[in-house]
Amino acid sequence: ATPTRSLQPPELLLPIYNDSDLSLKKLASVMGISRSELAQIANKDVRTIERDRASTGVLNQLQPVIYILKMLWSLTDGDRSEIQRWLREPLIEWRGLSPLNCLIEGKFDAVVALVERIYYGDSAGY
Repeated sequence: ATPTRSLQPPELLLPIYNDSDLSLKKLASVMGISRSELAQIANKDVRTIERDRASTGVLNQLQPVIYILKMLWSLTDGDRSEIQRWLREPLIEWRGLSPLNCLIEGKFDAVVALVERIYYGDSAGY
C-alpha cells in the first residue's frame, strides 16, 4: 500500500485554520501575541480580529505573516514556543527590534528576507 499524503498545501497544516478559513484568533495564539498586536499587524481594528474569520482584505494583508509562519513552522518542527521566542528576540542588526516589532511596524519585507535567508540556508551571521 502506498502511504497517503495530505493533499492540503503546507500552510493548511499550520493550526491557524477553521476548515479552510483563516482563524485570526488561532493565528494570534500560534504567534503568541495579543489580539491587539495582531490587529496592528493587520492594520485593522481589534473588533476585526475578534470576529475571527479573515476577510479577503485581511487575508491579503496577512499573507506575508502566513508565509513567515509557514517557514518558521517547518524550521522548528511546529514548536510554538520556539516560534514565539524567535518572534520576540531582539536583533542586534535591527538595533534591538524584534521580528514582531517589525511586523507591527509594517516592515514585513525585512522579516520575510530574514526568515528566507535562514530557511534557504544563507544564514551567515544569524
